Amino acid sequence: MVTDELLTIKLDMITFTALGALLLMTSNVIIKKFPFFMKYSIPSPVIGGFIFSIAMWLAYQFNIVELNFDNTLYDLSMYIFFVTIGLMTGVKLLVSGGKILLIYMVICWGLAFMQNGVSIGLSYVLDIEPLVAMMAGQASMQGGHGMAASLAPLIESFGYDQALNVGLAASTFGLIAGSILGGPVGNWLIQRNKLKIETDHVDLENLAESNNTEDKVTAQKCIITGAVILSILAIGMPTAKWISTATGFTIPGHIFSLFIGVIFHSINERKPIIKISRNTVMLISTLSLEMFLVMAMMKLKLWELYELALPLTIILISQVITTILVAIFIVYRALGKNYDAAVMSAGFIGHGLGATPNGLVVMDAICNKYGLFSRKAFIIIPIAGTVLTDIVGVPLFVFLANTFGG
Repeated sequence: MVTDELLTIKLDMITFTALGALLLMTSNVIIKKFPFFMKYSIPSPVIGGFIFSIAMWLAYQFNIVELNFDNTLYDLSMYIFFVTIGLMTGVKLLVSGGKILLIYMVICWGLAFMQNGVSIGLSYVLDIEPLVAMMAGQASMQGGHGMAASLAPLIESFGYDQALNVGLAASTFGLIAGSILGGPVGNWLIQRNKLKIETDHVDLENLAESNNTEDKVTAQKCIITGAVILSILAIGMPTAKWISTATGFTIPGHIFSLFIGVIFHSINERKPIIKISRNTVMLISTLSLEMFLVMAMMKLKLWELYELALPLTIILISQVITTILVAIFIVYRALGKNYDAAVMSAGFIGHGLGATPNGLVVMDAICNKYGLFSRKAFIIIPIAGTVLTDIVGVPLFVFLANTFGG
């Protein structure tokens, strides 16, 4: 169907970014018009970007046009997002969560090993490349669209150009599966175990304060935070390149910069050097994530997924089964076998397969059904799912990529 006469156009970085911004605006309108997207907490960048990728697929199939993109601002948005993750993570946050946060985090980190193990193991059974299969593992499940898009370039550097397509497709599947299945599993745990509808009022004030620091975003704070982020990138990017060259172990610059951000934040907490506004960091993080995610979805080439459709489906179904089993037999029991534990088990499925907002939506549905808000769940899940899972998940992915790609 496609011939050599296919018109190819390359969009410059400004046009690419502007188109992405317009798609974000369009997505917000769509979300307001169709409650389905709000109900299942499907991010606006995914909606707009996916609509665009479908249009490009049709244009390609009918031999009309294929678009290529200048990735300069796309890459910069991704780099900034990773540094903001580091700047929101520190020793104080880990300590303030106490035992319950630690237990939950260890389980999440264990799930990262399992999801990668499932993908790599099945890759040999299904006769596909382990590195490609990894994009349907922890990177796209726990990581979601943002992490999948961020880690795809590492896999692509080993010669597998379909990495981004696989990662984004897997993330979309996980997003929907997590939203649909989390609630029923949580409800089943409550009904089967005849749980008392009561919540454990533990003292999580310090954790809540560390996650919800009230400070007003100002232009001055944006300038200071931006300077810190760019300075970290200026140090992290060339240092990672030097280490990669010296050791032969590929370390993406933006991932190395994430950990410089963690170190800086931890030091700055103990002995303040610069006053960093958490709300400003969160704002910049949201802006950079939404921009690079919508542009990543725009780059999705659906026609390259044909040959991977069956093995990808098998891997993803296996990921769903694995995550649900972990929620039922490990999360629920380790967190107390009570109402709070059941709610957090449902949230675990939501963000273990999709993203943190999906976990929150799932938990909200359960709490509304039983008329009791689980404060513990709504503090632990966002903190763990937003930043802390990546502290182990990202370096694990990098290590496995180098192991199987070297």
